[in-house]
Amino acid sequence: MSVVSQHVVGSESFFSKSSGIGGKLRKAADDFVVDEVVSIPGRSHWIWMQENQSGKHQIVKIKAKNWDTHVLVKELSRKLGIGLKSIGFAGTKDKRAVTNQHFSIRTSVDKLSVLDLENIELAFQHSSIKPIRLGNLVGNKFKIKVTNSSNSENKIKDIFSELDGFFPNYFGVQRFGSVRPITHIVGEKIVHGDYEGAVLDYLTLGSPNFAGHEGREYLLETRDFVKSLDKFPRHMLFERQLLGHLSRNKDDFTGAILQLPESLSKMLVHGYQSLIFNKVLDMRIREGMDACFPQIGDLVMPADGYGGPDQRVTIEVTERNQSKLSKRCREGKAWVAGLLPGAKSTFSKGRQGELEKEIMDDLGVKFEDFIIDDIPELSSYGMYRPLFQKYNDIKVDFDSGNPVFSFWLHKGTYATSFLREIMKSLDVTVY
Repeated sequence: MSVVSQHVVGSESFFSKSSGIGGKLRKAADDFVVDEVVSIPGRSHWIWMQENQSGKHQIVKIKAKNWDTHVLVKELSRKLGIGLKSIGFAGTKDKRAVTNQHFSIRTSVDKLSVLDLENIELAFQHSSIKPIRLGNLVGNKFKIKVTNSSNSENKIKDIFSELDGFFPNYFGVQRFGSVRPITHIVGEKIVHGDYEGAVLDYLTLGSPNFAGHEGREYLLETRDFVKSLDKFPRHMLFERQLLGHLSRNKDDFTGAILQLPESLSKMLVHGYQSLIFNKVLDMRIREGMDACFPQIGDLVMPADGYGGPDQRVTIEVTERNQSKLSKRCREGKAWVAGLLPGAKSTFSKGRQGELEKEIMDDLGVKFEDFIIDDIPELSSYGMYRPLFQKYNDIKVDFDSGNPVFSFWLHKGTYATSFLREIMKSLDVTVY
């Protein structure tokens, strides 16, 4: 069993020391509301936001309840008779939630007007000459109720005091799979060129408490892709696609992976990178490093035009600039960078670089492994991500004793990672 498969998602260190409020997230989908933020006053905005009547991309806003973004895109593609690449979105959203986000769809307005999907409200915005691309947003607003918590009001104040505006920017459980946290396990196999192992893990790993377990167990025992297809429920679209391909194309595991939407298959490799990031951040916290005091050798990201971290630019921390960069970090105008490793990455300097190398050596992975020769579109060249992030405009109300948190986060930041500091739960199923 690999180091990755032994890892328990959600077991990383907490930054604050006060005991948590416990509780449950997503008792109902309405308890977790997400609104995409695509613009801020006084800033230039994405080209897709500019109306152009001759544009072929229809910009719509979709309110969805209990929809995984990738599944929603696949259903939109099927209903409208268009390819998956004809649909663009800025970021994936939680499934067990009420989400409001923008999509670009290359189709006619007439087809959109008769589109009918359960638990979907679609509002046409305008036509555009450019589609929406991943990352074309500022952040997300959240309104989240935590149910079944204990002594919450006083504990919340204590934790906020300790956090002082910042929390560890771990990748949340959604990155690894809220129901089946396996993307990092599958991603590890892809990075190491074990496509058969990746496909089998994707199809067979899972808990007996969730749908499809009978099919997973049967496939694990028999390796019969044809007969297993009948045992996987109809709603398990992606698993059935892989099974269908392998039923027709014996042992073509690379081709099976290519049956997944590109955005989803890329997330498998990203899941493995995310695991490495989380492990390094966990070790940094265990060593007592400050959230906003960059160490000599760290890399720091400045703010971009929207006030969030500019992941394209890094500044090395030296004795000369350490004090100034620390001040900027404390103000929330700069961020200490953590590595998402890829083929063009290099280790940071100082203690951060030592931690990165230690984790990658432990996992037995090298930067060049992220070139996926047989599936080039899954290759990754590396980038950076803030180790700590701010929570903004926090407000806490109470509904029948249950705390309701309202706040917004910069893009790529997980509300569940913020709330785990308050809840202090190690059970990922609460998310």
